[in-house]
Amino acid sequence: MLSGPAVATAAAAPAAHAQAQHEERGRGRLVSAEKLYTLATPQAVAAELGGAGFDDGTVRYGVVAYRLVYRTIDPHGRPTTASGLLVLPLNSERRLQAVSFAHGTGSHKDDSPSMRRGAFLSAPVIAHASAGAAGVAPDYLGMGKGPGLHPWMDIGSETTASLDMLRAARAFAPRTGHVLERKVMVTGFSQGASAALGLGRALQAGEDSWFRLGALAPVSGAYDFSGTELPALLEGRLEPKSSVLYAAYTLVAYNRLHHVYDSPGEVFRAPYDSTVEALFDGAHTGEQLMRGTPGTVDAC
Repeated sequence: MLSGPAVATAAAAPAAHAQAQHEERGRGRLVSAEKLYTLATPQAVAAELGGAGFDDGTVRYGVVAYRLVYRTIDPHGRPTTASGLLVLPLNSERRLQAVSFAHGTGSHKDDSPSMRRGAFLSAPVIAHASAGAAGVAPDYLGMGKGPGLHPWMDIGSETTASLDMLRAARAFAPRTGHVLERKVMVTGFSQGASAALGLGRALQAGEDSWFRLGALAPVSGAYDFSGTELPALLEGRLEPKSSVLYAAYTLVAYNRLHHVYDSPGEVFRAPYDSTVEALFDGAHTGEQLMRGTPGTVDAC
C-alpha cells in the first residue's frame, strides 16, 4: 500500500500527464486579442447593467472588454481555435481573481459573450469585472469566432474550451498590468451550468498547473436529461414550442458526435426531415428556428 510521499506522487501523476498533453498541443495559447469596448466609469457600467435588467449594487469600477481567440481542442481531441470575452476592471488592484462564466444556449454564432452585449451573454461578465474580478467567458466551440459547428451540450468540449479560455486570459492579463490569481470562481447559467460543473471538476482534479477551483455556483442547469427532461417532454408537461426546439437541437447536435441516426427521416417527419439540420448551422437566428419548426413535438 502506498503512503506518505508515494501517495502524493501517485495522485499528481494524472494531473501532470494532462498538463503535459495540453502544453504539447498548444492548448490555451493566445492567437489574438481585440479590444471591444470600454465602460470608463462605474456610472457607465451601472447604466449598462441596468439596461440588461441586472442589479448594479456591486459596481465599483469601470471596465474594459476584449475578445480573445485561443488554441484548444475539438470533441475528438484535434487542434482547433475558439474565442471568448475577457472583461477587466479599470484602475483596480494588479492581482485579480478570475470569475469564469459559462453562458446559456444559443443557435447563432453571435449568441455568445464576445459577439453580443446582451442580458445573459456579456452582462454577468461585466458585473463580475466591475466588482473587481477578471470576468472570463468562453464562447464555446463553433460559437463566436470559432470555426465549425457548435457541439451543443457536449460537456467535454465545453470543459476544454472553458479551461483553455482561462489559460488564454492568464497569458493576456500581463499586457494590461494584471496577474490572475490561482483560485477561480466558476459559474454558469442553463447550458452553462453543466459547463461550469465540468470546468469545476477539471480544476479540482488539477488539470491545470496554475489554476485551482475556488468556488462553484451553477445556475438553472439541465442536470437530468434522461430522468426528468425527456419524460416531461414526451408527456407534454413542457411548453410545446420549447420542446420542439430543444428536442431538435439535441438530436441534431448529438448525431454529429454520436451517430444517433443514419438519415434525418428516421427522427423527423416530412418536410422537416430535409430542413431541420440546416437550421442548426450557426448561421440561423432563434427567430428563424421558431419559424422553421412546427408547434409541437408530434408534428416534427
